Amino acid sequence: MMKKILVYPCGTELGLEIFRAVRCSSHYELYGGSSTYDHGRFVYKNHIDNLPFITDNSSVDEILRFDAAIRPYKFDCIYPTMDGVITVFSKYREALTPVVVAPSYETTRITRSKRATYELFKNIIPIPTIYRDAEEIKNYPVFIKPAVGQGSVGTLKIESPTQLQSMNAFDDGLLVLEYLPGREYTVDCFTNSEGRLIYCKGRTRNRIKSGISVNATFCDHPKFHEYANLINDKLNQVGAWFFQLKEAADGELKLMEIASRAAGTSTIARGIGVNLPLLTLDSFNGLVIDDVCINNYPIELDRAMYNVFKICLPYRTVYIDYDDTIIVHGRLNLTAVKFLFQCIDNGKRLVLITRHAGVNLDEELQSHRLDGLFDEIIHLDAERKKSDVISDSAGIFIDDSYGERKDVATRCGIPVFDVNMIECLLED
Repeated sequence: MMKKILVYPCGTELGLEIFRAVRCSSHYELYGGSSTYDHGRFVYKNHIDNLPFITDNSSVDEILRFDAAIRPYKFDCIYPTMDGVITVFSKYREALTPVVVAPSYETTRITRSKRATYELFKNIIPIPTIYRDAEEIKNYPVFIKPAVGQGSVGTLKIESPTQLQSMNAFDDGLLVLEYLPGREYTVDCFTNSEGRLIYCKGRTRNRIKSGISVNATFCDHPKFHEYANLINDKLNQVGAWFFQLKEAADGELKLMEIASRAAGTSTIARGIGVNLPLLTLDSFNGLVIDDVCINNYPIELDRAMYNVFKICLPYRTVYIDYDDTIIVHGRLNLTAVKFLFQCIDNGKRLVLITRHAGVNLDEELQSHRLDGLFDEIIHLDAERKKSDVISDSAGIFIDDSYGERKDVATRCGIPVFDVNMIECLLED
């Protein structure tokens, strides 16, 4: 029996990665939850809107209201995806009906605060020098960041004493730190339900946008495993977690932060066979993960914005062209093929309309493994219009030719799509 999992908030980088990582599992049924209008509603087919907004400062009463809102769904687990939500859910886990996919509150409290993290590990792992007042600073630049925060929000490189003075940087909520000019690394880890470190692998942060690594490759360093074991021995992590290191001016690797969750860019681990969100869910559902199977090949991850559309267009039949639509430059248009199989899955009727003048059409469809895909194939001569054979007023028409599209739109009155518009019809 599949277990029902609520991912909240589901529109974060981690929330979207959980969807990609777990969506095909036969053991879990994913629901996305949002308190604001975010991208999650475009991705999760099962989605719950307008949940009570949860932050670091949420009280137990707010958590009880949140639980009341989700209780009718009878979730087995709730998988929080933001550091502040993880912390408060772990603190009030007894007030929540589902199992909270997060380690103990003490662990999440420490990892949520960089000040608490540095205090705990200052004699265990090299950390940046922390300046208590301006007199302690002998060399600039220095770096300020919030003691509690994520990404690059609120961080700033300070170049001079004058700039530092204008910032009121020694406020309780900020840390003034040694500036680390070298390369930055993230080390993704997985600790099983018995506390054993099962996976540890470092990656580069080659390009950063808004504090998020958007290009990564795997790399190794003796300190990665050493520091991972030291952290794992000191903190009661469970499931996926990560820490970040950066080189000081002398090349020494210093600890920047630890998080009690998977990183969004840890998706690169999935590319070699280590599905961190799925392993985490398995751990919180009674499985003891003793090892992982890792493929050995070079891999690079690059992330960019992508498009998801929600189009309010009921249709029953898809009329689609062949040359330069399904086949482009002699190869399958994979976006079109994906859409065709989506239509089959949704019970739509597929009609191929073509004037293909090459080799035997049936043989060509077979050579591309497209035989049997269409409910009907209409092979026209050069004189006949495609609009002549369109009979379903609840249809749509896809063709690379503007002239064909205009004629069908005018004569048949149905929506028409160019090849580049097929993306708008995809459900995910």
